[in-house]
Amino acid sequence: MNNINIKASLLSESLQQIVGVVERKQTMPILSHILLDCSENNLTLTATDLEVQLSCTIQGVNSDGDFITTIPGRKAFEIIRSLGEQDVEIAVSESSIKITSSSSSFKLKTLSSNEFPLFDATGTDTTFTIKQGELKTLFNKTQFAMAQQDVRFYLNGLLLEISPNTLVSVGTDGHRLAKSKVSIEKSKISESSYILPRKAVQEIQRIISNSGESKITFSDNRAVFEIGATTLVTKLIDGSFPDYTRVIPETTAINILLDVGKIKPALQRVSILANEKFKGVRVDLDDGVLNVSSENPEQEQATEAITIEKTGASLSVGFNVSYLIEAISACQGEMVSLGLNDENSSALITDPSDPESKYVVMPMRL
Repeated sequence: MNNINIKASLLSESLQQIVGVVERKQTMPILSHILLDCSENNLTLTATDLEVQLSCTIQGVNSDGDFITTIPGRKAFEIIRSLGEQDVEIAVSESSIKITSSSSSFKLKTLSSNEFPLFDATGTDTTFTIKQGELKTLFNKTQFAMAQQDVRFYLNGLLLEISPNTLVSVGTDGHRLAKSKVSIEKSKISESSYILPRKAVQEIQRIISNSGESKITFSDNRAVFEIGATTLVTKLIDGSFPDYTRVIPETTAINILLDVGKIKPALQRVSILANEKFKGVRVDLDDGVLNVSSENPEQEQATEAITIEKTGASLSVGFNVSYLIEAISACQGEMVSLGLNDENSSALITDPSDPESKYVVMPMRL
């Protein structure tokens, strides 16, 4: 029997980093477990759903020997989290783990560590570092446009394009698109592109912080993100991302500068009476006024009028209001630019304070 003595809060913090990928449905019983590997007084916790693998290492634990075992992931997390700041002892035997504090005792059944499906080591074809805060912002600006359960599986992820000193992120579901770019300090790097699955993007956003650096390594079919004491390994989506540059308007004939503090709440109010299924709103431009309106099958209506600088143009076009709101929300400045061409063309939404980000929303018939 091997024992570890550790603060519950320290263990809980590490479990929280990885428990998001622990399988709830238990298609394979081992996927509901977390692998515990104690070696030379370092404890590494690993969870996987076969698509994404998360590991977190606690250094300098008080252990009386090396061991490797598994533990029911979510049960263990709930138990450890409930013990707060208490000191706990973890005793590992062949078929069970016992967690003991000053007043509590829990015995959990383990599974063989040999069954745990660890990812193979990946190659190091492309490696670079990026500030965690910049990666977090880049993903925030683009991940909302990813598709969900689309038969075009390559859309159910985020495209990352790497070139010398540049990292581009693109998300699209075929109806709207989000693109943003950030600088990286890596001039000697070959141009390449990879598609991260939705689950990996969500987990990275959950564990990343606003300080420190993240090391990213890509190989042909794997990506590794080293974020502090946590390492995420993910399979990549094998497919060809569409040529997104074709859907971003090069120029727009009508450009309207809008105050985010006015247009966003106006769209939110109008969306209340939009058709619940299609979420359509009509945008009517009449020289110095921008009217946003909605109507539902019950003949209920909502209209908002926003005064704008005179454009000398009139136009009427329909959009999914949720797509407009999400694109505007991704812009961090106080103003947004709405670029339009005609009733059948996409809208281009940009943030004047952020020239590296662009948002495209396709029109819809109302």
